[in-house]
Amino acid sequence: MKPLDILLLNPPGRQVYVRDYYCSKVSKSNYLFHPVDLLMLSGTLAARHNVSVIDAIADRLTEAAFLERFRALRPDVVISLAGAVALDDDLRLLDTLASSGSRIIVTGDVFLDGPRGWLDRCPFIEAVIMDFTSGHINDYLEGENDSAPSIITRSARQTPAFTRTSGVEFSIPIPRHELFTSRNYNFPFVRHRAFATVLTDYGCPFLCSFCIMATLGYRYRGIDNVLAELHYLWETGKREIFFMDQTFGTIRQRTLEICRRMAEDGLKFGWVCYSRVDLVDRELLLAMGGAGCHTIIFGVESASEEILRKYRKGYTRQQIRATFALCRELGIRTVATFIIGLPEDSWVTAMETIDFLTEIKADFASFNIAVPRAGTPLRDEAIALGLTSADTSIMDQSGSTISMPSRYLTRDEIMRLKSLALRRFYLRPSYLLHRLARIRSWYELKEQLREGYHLFVKQ
Repeated sequence: MKPLDILLLNPPGRQVYVRDYYCSKVSKSNYLFHPVDLLMLSGTLAARHNVSVIDAIADRLTEAAFLERFRALRPDVVISLAGAVALDDDLRLLDTLASSGSRIIVTGDVFLDGPRGWLDRCPFIEAVIMDFTSGHINDYLEGENDSAPSIITRSARQTPAFTRTSGVEFSIPIPRHELFTSRNYNFPFVRHRAFATVLTDYGCPFLCSFCIMATLGYRYRGIDNVLAELHYLWETGKREIFFMDQTFGTIRQRTLEICRRMAEDGLKFGWVCYSRVDLVDRELLLAMGGAGCHTIIFGVESASEEILRKYRKGYTRQQIRATFALCRELGIRTVATFIIGLPEDSWVTAMETIDFLTEIKADFASFNIAVPRAGTPLRDEAIALGLTSADTSIMDQSGSTISMPSRYLTRDEIMRLKSLALRRFYLRPSYLLHRLARIRSWYELKEQLREGYHLFVKQ
């Protein structure tokens, strides 16, 4: 088969949208990391086809400027992100691209629930990618549909049917990081501009009921496959890594081995990751710190023990306190993420959470708004309670809009609580002095000032 000209596309938008990994939102402070869906597809596709990338969000392209680039490329196939945060605009643009003769394949949060229904509603879309790590995309493009169960088409009989798997090791070709060239990629917790985004696993084995990741199954890359990518990145001049695994450290011995190999091989990256307070302990944190980890993002979500239980977080306030204290002792920075507006949230529980944040002395905080993502138990609960409707598809967890009230909070109260939380945490004089004292590079100082400005301007 003749190689196809394939465009990997992050479409233009009215705001800085983060559309990747089935979790689209408005960037809270103009941060934007590499779109991991497209990144993971890039190596697989480039093994057989000609691949180009347009990240119109990173390059700040207007729709007109993007269309000019698109017409110059004239790709055979467009594989595009689309998200609940900008769904109407995304679909309208993809319809335009299809009319030019390009085949349109999509991936994104809205398509996970009832993908064939979306194909019926959007005749300009040819197929939906349900797992961007599967490697099935090349089989599909070469007409081998029976070998591509994770690519959903209009075929009434797709054999074998697509099912999620867990506990399975996989490998991928090294992603083509060099295709993602924008200098506008940035992340507030990395310390140098030369950073890369890396995914060493897919999905999450934990069952938080508000999170789409719990619906994806869980698979992990082989250690040698991960190290090959890290060596490639080091040789190309990258010095910081954002590990985008939703729970770094899920398989303890694998994590310890990755850290040991990174240290032994002289891969002196600084790096950031997500993890859980009930997974890390002194041994694991020492190994991670020894391999370059300087910042860990933990999902705290709420200080209410009842809410933590109801939404299946699986840990307690005391575990949160202990882990944040241990990270402080070992010199690892912490980011605490919170969700405001879950159905059981009230003004009392929200204020309890805001107070708890200062108690655990996190270095950073991120405040998200509860959204009823397709396929999650939270969505089923919100529909049953009458907090949202079954046809709700446009939503934004960063809070540019409030998708639903809670049982005890109006939309306006949720927005007020988010603004209050930001002010209470970030505008403390003691916090500002502590933050400045821990900055380690000129780049980090510039990014922190820029992020802070955008964070509060957007409020």
